Amino acid sequence: MTTRELAQQATAVENGNPVPSDLPQGHGLIIGITGPPGAGKSTLTTALVTEIRRRDKTVAVVAVDPSSQASGGALLGDRIRMQRHHDDHGVFIRSMATRGAVGGLARTSAALARLFRGAGFDFILIETVGAGQDEIDIAAAADATLVVIVPGMGDDVQAIKAGMMEIADIFVINKADRPGVEQTASEMEAMLSLTPEDDRPPVFRTIATNGTGVSELMDVLIHLAPRPRSIPGPQWQADHLGIAVRSLAESLPFYTDQLGMKLLARETVEHEKVNVVMLSAGTSRVELLEPTSPDSPIARFIEKRGPGLHHAAMRVDDLPATIRRLELGGARILSEPRRGAGGHLYVFVHPASAGGVLWEIIQDSYSAPHTN
Repeated sequence: MTTRELAQQATAVENGNPVPSDLPQGHGLIIGITGPPGAGKSTLTTALVTEIRRRDKTVAVVAVDPSSQASGGALLGDRIRMQRHHDDHGVFIRSMATRGAVGGLARTSAALARLFRGAGFDFILIETVGAGQDEIDIAAAADATLVVIVPGMGDDVQAIKAGMMEIADIFVINKADRPGVEQTASEMEAMLSLTPEDDRPPVFRTIATNGTGVSELMDVLIHLAPRPRSIPGPQWQADHLGIAVRSLAESLPFYTDQLGMKLLARETVEHEKVNVVMLSAGTSRVELLEPTSPDSPIARFIEKRGPGLHHAAMRVDDLPATIRRLELGGARILSEPRRGAGGHLYVFVHPASAGGVLWEIIQDSYSAPHTN
């Protein structure tokens, strides 16, 4: 794959398209680099890139920056900071904006990392935005996570326990030429003494600006192997099947009279331009969808495929967390959460991410009162 082709595929993935299914899985190590603002994550990332290339290995960088309020693009532009590598064909650098996502990554950062691994890179570095102790999504996206801190953080070192302490595979005290490095190292050792020795992450000292300690850090990283990632899953429960119909008046008697389903509710969802009827089906439900306008999604579906099964819906207890989990796994979410029939929150997952099925993921069951 040429650099141009990889750049085009990266743009497509960043815009929400799935990673190509025919891409090899790859064997590259995905390394997350996170920590509080000012820790020198970008400088350390650049130093690691230099060390990786010195060892004749290839590397791709996913550098996540805050979004510009003016353009929506990456505000700081890590490609500028890493411009010394721009002529190196063994290095591919992609800056991306968070675009409002929380957790330290953009929504497609993990998918981009998998794309680069499939493209054959030996190492993939993901540098998070540096939002603080809450940016823990990187633990699910990376094979190994470096938490970078600096001397003089004071109470911030204690705050790490509340967020990033449990996700660190390696701690790096960067800017180790600063006053206070011994105190910081002592505080880290005291914190880590509470962790079982077999699970205790190592602590390295680096001065990323001149490369001090980076080779020793790389000696550990180069012997790590990609590992299966365990992402806590939501509690799934089947909620309903959505069926597109041309006319509720013509279709409804089959379900109520012949199948004996009970009518639960009837309403219009204005932003979807659809009339909805919800029927009980044992412990699940059937949703009939009648378009109210020729330009509604249901009308376009019927025009293209005819009446029939439109989507399947699963209910979860935490929709935002489920969305983040799905996106970390590379699924394409079609919209921001919206209010649907009965007041539940919902999003749709693109059929390309789900074996050709349009899945609706909802939070809160349909509970609107029965109306005629």
